[in-house]
Amino acid sequence: MKRSLFYLVTVLATIFLDISSAVDCNENKDKPRFYTCQGLTNLAQLDSLPDSTVGLRLEKSTISRIPADAFSRFAGSLIELRITGCSLESIEAHAFRGLDKLETLDLSNNRIQAIEASWVRGLFNLKELIVLRNRITRIEPEFYELLPKLQILDVAYNELVECITKENFKKLKNLKLVLIASNPWSYRCRSNMTYAFKTNHVNFIKDWSIGDLLIEECLAHEQGADTDDAILKQCVDRKSFESITPILPDLEQKVLELSNKVEELRNEVNNIKKRS
Repeated sequence: MKRSLFYLVTVLATIFLDISSAVDCNENKDKPRFYTCQGLTNLAQLDSLPDSTVGLRLEKSTISRIPADAFSRFAGSLIELRITGCSLESIEAHAFRGLDKLETLDLSNNRIQAIEASWVRGLFNLKELIVLRNRITRIEPEFYELLPKLQILDVAYNELVECITKENFKKLKNLKLVLIASNPWSYRCRSNMTYAFKTNHVNFIKDWSIGDLLIEECLAHEQGADTDDAILKQCVDRKSFESITPILPDLEQKVLELSNKVEELRNEVNNIKKRS
């Protein structure tokens, strides 16, 4: 019996040590009090870090939820927080409460579904919010009123459909750059946002290219496109096809030439093999 109990305790201790050793936190040699941590399964594993931590990057971890006041003990010092590629899905209200010195919040490459006012409230000094490559479908309207110093907003590679209006952009008085590529915006939404960015003097990075010109052309000349999204879409899609049709013969010729060249090279290689 004693031997069995001893064996059980030994196994449990080994498991505990394995789990503990999997968590790896290192201070950046070039940036004192900036730490990178990997292998976390819960935020309690950050207890070994000093309260004076200035920068914190969590990566290659599994943290599905951030509870309220999760980083409150770093309130007096933390200016940069990055939680990337951690399968993060849920952020509770007041998760970042007390971090009034925070300037950069990076939550990229996770599974977040919305930008909610409840977890950005109180981040008065935030200058950069990065949430690219999530599953975000909506941004709560109050969000735009809570970050007066925000300069960079990155919402690229998400599932946003609802337009970001000119009125909302005006509330972000210090906004300088927005990254919005690879979201399923409608053509009308793209047109409206382009106008909003330009009139508010905000730089923006998108992936619409020539599509912008076609949207404006359809809005100006296609009957009904100014009020009907279906008509606008049909017009833009049609003109997109028309714009590439003239170059199709040249492309086909190039493909044929390349195919012939590949065949010639293949024959040469076979001849060389036969001679050797």
